[in-house]
Amino acid sequence: MTDKEAMKLALFALDIVKIHYTQSRHINEAITALKARLAQSEQEPVAWLCTPDEDGLFVLPLSDKGCKDCFPVYRHPPQRTWVGLTDEEIKEFDTWHDNREEEVGWCNPSEIVAYIEAKLKEKNT
Repeated sequence: MTDKEAMKLALFALDIVKIHYTQSRHINEAITALKARLAQSEQEPVAWLCTPDEDGLFVLPLSDKGCKDCFPVYRHPPQRTWVGLTDEEIKEFDTWHDNREEEVGWCNPSEIVAYIEAKLKEKNT
Protein backbone atom coordinates (compact mmCIF):
# COMPACT_ATOMS: atom_id res chain seq x y z
CA MET A 1 0.00 0.00 0.00
CA THR A 2 1.40 3.39 -0.95
CA ASP A 3 1.40 6.38 1.39
CA LYS A 4 -1.27 8.04 -0.74
CA GLU A 5 -3.52 4.96 -0.53
CA ALA A 6 -3.02 4.83 3.26
CA MET A 7 -3.97 8.51 3.57
CA LYS A 8 -7.11 7.97 1.48
CA LEU A 9 -8.08 5.01 3.67
CA ALA A 10 -7.47 7.03 6.85
CA LEU A 11 -9.56 9.90 5.44
CA PHE A 12 -12.39 7.49 4.64
CA ALA A 13 -12.28 6.08 8.20
CA LEU A 14 -12.23 9.56 9.73
CA ASP A 15 -15.25 10.58 7.65
CA ILE A 16 -17.15 7.62 9.12
CA VAL A 17 -16.03 8.43 12.67
CA LYS A 18 -17.01 12.08 12.16
CA ILE A 19 -20.65 11.01 11.73
CA HIS A 20 -20.71 10.00 15.42
CA TYR A 21 -18.36 12.67 16.78
CA THR A 22 -19.28 15.77 14.81
CA GLN A 23 -17.79 18.24 17.29
CA SER A 24 -14.37 16.62 17.66
CA ARG A 25 -11.73 19.25 16.88
CA HIS A 26 -9.02 16.60 16.49
CA ILE A 27 -10.97 14.63 13.90
CA ASN A 28 -11.73 17.77 11.92
CA GLU A 29 -8.06 18.85 12.04
CA ALA A 30 -6.92 15.40 10.90
CA ILE A 31 -9.41 15.43 8.01
CA THR A 32 -8.28 18.91 6.95
CA ALA A 33 -4.59 17.94 7.12
CA LEU A 34 -5.13 14.74 5.12
CA LYS A 35 -7.16 16.53 2.44
CA ALA A 36 -4.47 19.22 2.11
CA ARG A 37 -1.68 16.65 1.78
CA LEU A 38 -3.62 14.58 -0.75
CA ALA A 39 -4.24 17.72 -2.81
CA GLN A 40 -0.49 18.30 -3.17
CA SER A 41 0.90 16.80 -6.32
CA GLU A 42 3.84 14.47 -6.16
CA GLN A 43 6.98 15.73 -7.82
CA GLU A 44 7.49 14.25 -11.26
CA PRO A 45 10.97 13.46 -12.59
CA VAL A 46 12.26 15.99 -15.15
CA ALA A 47 14.43 13.36 -16.85
CA TRP A 48 15.75 9.83 -16.63
CA LEU A 49 19.40 8.84 -16.86
CA CYS A 50 20.96 5.45 -17.33
CA THR A 51 23.78 4.34 -15.09
CA PRO A 52 27.19 5.52 -16.34
CA ASP A 53 28.87 3.55 -19.09
CA GLU A 54 32.46 2.26 -18.98
CA ASP A 55 33.73 5.81 -19.71
CA GLY A 56 31.74 7.24 -16.79
CA LEU A 57 29.27 9.04 -19.09
CA PHE A 58 25.53 9.06 -18.43
CA VAL A 59 23.36 7.96 -21.33
CA LEU A 60 19.88 9.28 -22.03
CA PRO A 61 17.35 6.44 -22.28
CA LEU A 62 15.34 5.85 -25.42
CA SER A 63 11.95 5.86 -23.67
CA ASP A 64 10.37 8.54 -21.45
CA LYS A 65 10.30 6.32 -18.37
CA GLY A 66 13.77 4.93 -18.76
CA CYS A 67 14.82 1.33 -18.51
CA LYS A 68 15.74 -1.10 -15.76
CA ASP A 69 19.19 0.55 -15.43
CA CYS A 70 17.81 4.10 -15.27
CA PHE A 71 17.06 6.40 -12.38
CA PRO A 72 14.86 9.52 -12.14
CA VAL A 73 16.27 13.04 -11.96
CA TYR A 74 14.23 15.62 -10.05
CA ARG A 75 14.28 19.41 -10.20
CA HIS A 76 14.38 19.52 -6.41
CA PRO A 77 15.75 16.32 -4.87
CA PRO A 78 13.60 14.83 -2.10
CA GLN A 79 14.74 16.09 1.29
CA ARG A 80 16.19 13.55 3.68
CA THR A 81 15.59 13.71 7.38
CA TRP A 82 18.81 14.51 9.23
CA VAL A 83 19.84 11.82 11.68
CA GLY A 84 21.96 12.98 14.60
CA LEU A 85 23.94 10.99 17.12
CA THR A 86 22.11 9.02 19.79
CA ASP A 87 22.98 9.26 23.49
CA GLU A 88 24.66 5.87 23.16
CA GLU A 89 26.85 7.08 20.29
CA ILE A 90 27.82 10.19 22.26
CA LYS A 91 28.86 7.96 25.17
CA GLU A 92 30.84 5.86 22.64
CA PHE A 93 32.65 9.04 21.61
CA ASP A 94 33.41 9.91 25.23
CA THR A 95 34.96 6.46 25.70
CA TRP A 96 36.95 6.78 22.46
CA HIS A 97 38.14 10.26 23.50
CA ASP A 98 39.16 9.13 27.00
CA ASN A 99 41.08 6.13 25.58
CA ARG A 100 42.79 8.35 22.99
CA GLU A 101 43.93 10.81 25.68
CA GLU A 102 45.33 7.93 27.74
CA GLU A 103 47.26 6.61 24.70
CA VAL A 104 48.73 9.88 23.48
CA GLY A 105 48.33 12.25 26.42
CA TRP A 106 46.05 14.60 24.48
CA CYS A 107 43.61 14.49 21.57
CA ASN A 108 44.08 16.46 18.38
CA PRO A 109 40.92 18.52 17.55
CA SER A 110 41.03 17.31 13.93
CA GLU A 111 40.82 13.70 15.19
CA ILE A 112 37.68 14.64 17.15
CA VAL A 113 36.13 16.28 14.09
CA ALA A 114 37.05 13.30 11.89
CA TYR A 115 35.51 10.84 14.36
CA ILE A 116 32.22 12.76 14.61
CA GLU A 117 32.10 13.42 10.88
CA ALA A 118 32.56 9.70 10.11
CA LYS A 119 29.73 8.76 12.49
CA LEU A 120 27.35 11.33 10.96
CA LYS A 121 28.25 10.31 7.38
CA GLU A 122 27.59 6.69 8.29
CA LYS A 123 24.09 7.59 9.52
CA ASN A 124 23.14 10.07 6.80
CA THR A 125 24.33 8.52 3.54
